[in-house]
Formats: sequence, structure tokens, C-alpha cells
Amino acid sequence: MMNKKITVAIPQITVDKLDDIISDSRYRIIDVRDPKGIEKQGRIPGAINIPLDLVEQVIGKRHVEHDSIFNHDGPFLFCCTGGVLSYLGAIRAKENGIENVFNLEGGHSAWKQFKLT
Repeated sequence: MMNKKITVAIPQITVDKLDDIISDSRYRIIDVRDPKGIEKQGRIPGAINIPLDLVEQVIGKRHVEHDSIFNHDGPFLFCCTGGVLSYLGAIRAKENGIENVFNLEGGHSAWKQFKLT
């Protein structure tokens, strides 16, 4: 069995742009962390929690709780703790027909550090 080669490039958004994105109602911020991680570490204001393993179900509208999140043109900013799992979430979204997706470079950890400086 061959491994699927990732050929999708996801644009990165740096944490210094995040305050503008939070206040921009066109953006949907998708936090792909486990709910327990969010509870422990906190969340970016306005972020919607869709754990990574549910991203494809939500896009396919097979997950009732989040049935309208991807029903517009975005943009969609994916985030996680460090930026890796959210990159995978953004790839899954792109591969399932969602356009206008971005990843938060450095994730929630980078944002918290940025807010401290």
C-alpha cells in the first residue's frame, strides 16, 4: 500500500495578524485540538472547536452539531497547539473541496507568546 503524498500547500498566517482576523466576521477560526486541550490551554476568541478527526465529517455535513460552518466562502483559519495538526486539518478541508483555507503558523502557543510580549 502506498502512502498518500501531500501535494496541497496551505498558506500560513502569522500571529501578528490574528487580532485583525478575530475582528473580521468573514473568518471562521477552526480549532482542531481535543476539547480537553482547549479547556487546559484556553482558546482564541471566536474559535470553533472541530477536533481533527471530525473535520471531514463536518465538511460532509454528517456531524449535526457543526452543520453550517463550511456553508460559506470563508476564509477559514485552522489552528491547534503548535500549527502541525491544524495544517493537516486545512489539508483535509482543501482535499474535500473547501477553498480559502489558511493555517495559523505556530498555533495557539505562538499566539499566547505573542500576547505576552
